Amino acid sequence: MNKRPLKLLLIAAASFIALRSNKADKFTKEEQALLDKNRIMQMYKPDEHSRHFTAHIDSATDPKTGEKRKISKDAQAVLCFVFGMEDAQPARGQGRSMAEFHYSPEQAHEFLFAQGWDKYHDRFFTRCYVQEGEDAYQKEVKAQQKPVDQSSSS
Repeated sequence: MNKRPLKLLLIAAASFIALRSNKADKFTKEEQALLDKNRIMQMYKPDEHSRHFTAHIDSATDPKTGEKRKISKDAQAVLCFVFGMEDAQPARGQGRSMAEFHYSPEQAHEFLFAQGWDKYHDRFFTRCYVQEGEDAYQKEVKAQQKPVDQSSSS
């Protein structure tokens, strides 16, 4: 019997179990229960600290009418993840760096997307990462395009 595939399977399973248990250690029992039920909310707040917390939602506002409606007590607790400044800072640094090295906008986008996905494996957080990086890229490109004032060097 060829034991190589079995050995690879065991190594993969062991690393998955270790990864899963490390991630679980970051959450309280209540948070883990919400995570297991996929009762999560994600927020984009690049000027606040990155964090997670349990939020209790008691009402929602209809975006069309502006009316508030009550939420049933069963659906009120969610685990909220915030894409904050600790997440945005590396994306901005990458964006500036790519502008300095004259990446095309398409190259910058693809690179940021790959980095964001590799880091988060989540569509929302990847999109936030890309947005922050592209904004920094565009600002740096514009700064590089500003003409130098020649009158002061004469």
